[in-house]
Parts: sequence; structure tokens; C-alpha cells
Amino acid sequence: MSSPTLKDEITLKSHKHVLGRRRGVKAFAGLGIFLFTLLTSNAAIAKTAATTVSTAAAPVILPPMHKILLACLLPTLLGFYKSEYGVSYGYGTAMAASSYLILASISQSAGLPLAVSFTSSSTKPAAILTSLSAMLDSLRTLLPASLPAFHAFALFFYGTRLNLFLLYRELCLPRFRAMRERIEDRAKKQGGRLKRTPFLLSCTFLYFCMVCPVLVTTKVCEGMSMSCAVGLGGGLTSILEQSLRLSVIVALSGFLLGAFGDLNKSIGKMLKGEDTLITGGIFRYFRHPNYTGEVIGWTSSCLAAFLAVALKAMTDSSNGGLHIWKSMAGYLSLSVMGTIGISFVLGAATAGLEFRQHEKYGDSEEYKQWVKKSWVGFKMGKRKKDDSENGQE
Repeated sequence: MSSPTLKDEITLKSHKHVLGRRRGVKAFAGLGIFLFTLLTSNAAIAKTAATTVSTAAAPVILPPMHKILLACLLPTLLGFYKSEYGVSYGYGTAMAASSYLILASISQSAGLPLAVSFTSSSTKPAAILTSLSAMLDSLRTLLPASLPAFHAFALFFYGTRLNLFLLYRELCLPRFRAMRERIEDRAKKQGGRLKRTPFLLSCTFLYFCMVCPVLVTTKVCEGMSMSCAVGLGGGLTSILEQSLRLSVIVALSGFLLGAFGDLNKSIGKMLKGEDTLITGGIFRYFRHPNYTGEVIGWTSSCLAAFLAVALKAMTDSSNGGLHIWKSMAGYLSLSVMGTIGISFVLGAATAGLEFRQHEKYGDSEEYKQWVKKSWVGFKMGKRKKDDSENGQE
């Protein structure tokens, strides 16, 4: 048998690279299909919930815009205390708080309030558990019955999950506390705390832009549920409806992918040591599932806003729906700005982490095989140095 030629080797490497991407896409698609099946497999229950909610529903009154802006601004001000907090806890809290305000408005209009009133008796453990149970019951009824609520919940889940992970990382992993202090020392060398103001305000603006897609779906998709018949029959309107539902499912799937990635890596390093290269589990398919999942989540969230406006314009009989596009143009523009901004940040972080991993593990055969078979995700060019120190190795 003749030895393989150079062309054969190149073809084989290319095939392995493509195979790695396909495996990654299949893994993510499987996650999305699972969520889609979860929502559509019991259509009768979902339709009943939608009927129950719509019967008691009043028009959704969104929180005043200044409250949403404050929900994005106030957590970001933590950056004055510790520079890194503005883009970690500030980021997660801004997403959770702003989306919660929207979600609470939707739930209140449906007669399913999520807010918990705190009194002297409600602070007892039993009362807290009862309140949390009532909130979960409200969510179980609301999410299948309201697409805007599902969309808002996706962002609320992301922000809450991120903060819990950051808290665990800071309390349990000394190297991350040391990293936080190194970032703070560098920030202090650049000047006083007030010099951080422009950066923190730009972060606030970015966070507000990222929540704008939820404002759009809430404004134009009031009364639309997550239940639908499987299939694409019914013309363009039906296609837009199901694409919109799918986009918010994919958004949540992306955020779940990031959560699984952080959990996978944390458990792996806990069991095998901090210097271990994690290549199993979800990392078998995605090299950076937390960054990749976020890009997918935020892009799908933005896409949902455009699909929502397109659907509303399609079903609006006056002026061909043009006034719908005009009225939502500002929110859509901000949505695009937010998606581009966070994608740039995540793409740069991916490139930085790629470089650090190559420096640390590049000579090992395990790393070389892993790179061939896994998907890097969305990378912003090639970075030779990572200054953020925020990525995990």
C-alpha cells in the first residue's frame, strides 16, 4: 500500500476540522431541539395556559425608561469600587435587573405577579420558600403563554446565572481574587476612580442596548404565546411566527450552552487540578462554549426583535406596516449596536484565550488533537497578548 501524499494529509486534516465544526453544530442543535420539543410536545397544556393568561390579561405597561436605564447604570457603578466589578457583577446584575423589570410588568398584566412583598413575617424561611414557590408557579404558567415573557426570562436567567458563577469563582478560587486585585492595581496606576467614569458609562449604554430587543418583542408581540403547531405551512406569516419563536429558544439555548461550559470546566478543574486542560463534555465540541454561547444568545435575541417587527408589519393593514418599522427603528438600531458591541468583546476574549491556551498547552498532543476536532467559535482576529485576564484557561 502506498504512503499517503501531502494532498491526502491536507484533505484528511480539512475533513477533521469540518467534522469538529459539524459535531459542535450538532451538539448545539440538540440543545435547541430539546428546548423546542419541551415547549411544543405538550401543546394542549400550553394552549390552555395561554387561554388562562389572555383571559385575565391587561395591556402590558412597560416600566418607565429611566428605571430600565437605572437598572443598567447602578450595578455598573460597582466599577468605582473594583474596576473589574463593572464588567462582571455589574454586567450580570444589569441584565438580570433590567429584564426582571420587564418580566414583572408582563406578569402583572397577566395577573401573575412575580414581586415579593417583604414584611416582618415574610422574612421567615417558610414564608420565603412559599413566596419562591408561588413565583415559580407563575413562571411555569406565564412562559409558555407569553413570548415576550420567555424572551425576558432568557436574559434574566443569563444575568442571574452569571452572577452566581462569579460569586462562586471569587469565594472559592484564590487565583481569581488575585486576578481581580491585579486588574485593580493597573486601574489605580491609570489615575483616580473618577477617571473610570467614561468607561463605566459606555458599559451602561452597552447593557441598555442589549436589553432593547426585549423591549421590542414586548411592545409588538403582546399576546403571542410560545405554543405553535409544528411545520411551516401557512405562508410567510406562519414562517415569521415560528422563526420568531425559534429565535428566542435559540437565545436561551445559547445562554444555557455558556452555563454548561462554565459548569463543565469548573467541575473538571476541581477534580483534576487548576492546570488541567479540559477537553471532555461540551468542550469536546466547543473550545470556548461560554463565549460561543453568549454570541449565539445575544445574536438570536437581536434577531428576535427584527422578526417581531417584521411579523407585526406583515399583519398590519395600514400603510403596509411601514409605520411599525419607523416606530421601532430606534430600538432596533440600539439592538444592533448592543449585539455588535458585545460580539466584539467576546470575539476578542476568545482570541486572547486561544493564545494563552496555545502558549500553555500548545506542545501537548492532547491539545493538538482537541484543536483539530473542536470548534473555536467566533474569534475576533489573532491576539498576541490578552490584557483583560478575564478569560478562564
